[in-house]
Amino acid sequence: MKIREGLIGLLDNFFSQKFGKSLVIKGKPGAGKTTFALGYLEGILGDTPVCYLSSRFSDDSLFESFPWLKDVSIKNREAGAQSDLTSVSTDSLQKLERMIEEGQISNSLNKGLILNITDLLPDIRSIYEFVDANFGNNPLIVIDSMEALSEKYDMSSLTLFSVIHSDLVEKSGANIIAILEANENQKLEYFSDGVVSMDYYVDSDFLVRRATVEKLRGVSLGSTPVYLYTLKEGRFDPFKQNLIIYPETRIAVEAGKSHEEFEVPLDSSDLPKLTPTGSKSIPLGSVIMFHRKDNSNVVNDVVNLVKNNLIKNAISVGRGVIDATSSSYETSRILVNVMDPETMKHYITAEKSKRANSFVINLEGKSIVEDFPNDVIDFFMSSSSRPNLYFFSTDFLMFTYGPDFFGDLVNLINGIRPTGATIIIADDEYYGKISHYSNLAIHFKEVSGYALMNSAPRISYAAIPEYDKSHWPDIKLFDIV
Repeated sequence: MKIREGLIGLLDNFFSQKFGKSLVIKGKPGAGKTTFALGYLEGILGDTPVCYLSSRFSDDSLFESFPWLKDVSIKNREAGAQSDLTSVSTDSLQKLERMIEEGQISNSLNKGLILNITDLLPDIRSIYEFVDANFGNNPLIVIDSMEALSEKYDMSSLTLFSVIHSDLVEKSGANIIAILEANENQKLEYFSDGVVSMDYYVDSDFLVRRATVEKLRGVSLGSTPVYLYTLKEGRFDPFKQNLIIYPETRIAVEAGKSHEEFEVPLDSSDLPKLTPTGSKSIPLGSVIMFHRKDNSNVVNDVVNLVKNNLIKNAISVGRGVIDATSSSYETSRILVNVMDPETMKHYITAEKSKRANSFVINLEGKSIVEDFPNDVIDFFMSSSSRPNLYFFSTDFLMFTYGPDFFGDLVNLINGIRPTGATIIIADDEYYGKISHYSNLAIHFKEVSGYALMNSAPRISYAAIPEYDKSHWPDIKLFDIV
């Protein structure tokens, strides 16, 4: 079996242990519990015997998404003579039969008669037969859901689960995934070996889907057992948490395509998803706001990666960039390692110092307009082609000019608009004061160690670093639906 990572890899390790295991998947309707369980089954088909016990009125919609499910569904098994159970334990099942017959457990199907347990619980008998036929091969059964099954047979879900767990998991080595419709069933969860809780909610206009591993006996969960996921195209897909690592040696940079005179290219792979029209360029003079809703390391790293990609791609084709942000030193250090020295002349930073450097604008710190007059910008951009990119960050401007920099910043932007596009990296405390000056606002937020991005309410993307053939990282945006 292929070695898998993340949440799916944890489940592989959990179910591959020497003894049988039971997993509870719980969460409110729409969280994707069934999709998660069936997606896991699909991944182990051919390597592990599997079956699906559904209490749904109809499974037709599931069969459309998972055509193979028809072959493993208990409902679709042909009725026939019941086989003798030769290997699987039936101790708890027989005890349940006696308790029903003696009236210790009520069951609407009994009606006071002495009946065989097979007649009372035919679906349960079917999964016992499945485990018996696949004894010793770590079979896996999904029960969807425990509450619906217990309602069908008019007995508590805890009673049914404890019987199945005792006979099939503990004594017969089978694996069980039990789906709960309730958000919590403490007694049942106590008996289970593993619990995964699934939830979804809207947080500051970000749609979030989160799976939390509450326990997996015998498996180390790591420091953050929380996984964001999407249900795009009816599939459960948990996101990876890739580190951002920049190469430290020279890389080959492909020259970007030429653009119209009055367009500014967005040469970062997935940024067009965040523009209103999905265009790969924006009009000359546009102001883009990178809104850091959280000033966390995760958000800062992703914002800087998006910024570094825009800068790298711009200077690689000779376009000019002025970087007046708090991360300019880090960006400069990264680019010096990977870019041809000739391209670095198009990258200009700004700092409050008296250091003599032909690629650094020295700031007096009194007025933004006075520090960035048109003749200074034209001088530093004289060897570069347009459209230029101008980067500012509110923390850098606050540090350099104090809290009242807004008016001067607007005046500066109006002066440089004809020559390029401006990107303002705005912390949450300043965003509201200047957001109305932007043509496009891209929001960045951290949730459970993941960076999310959006530009429209309730349309969210997980921002995951991915690497090209030269090991340079870029942000890929994955829809959360």
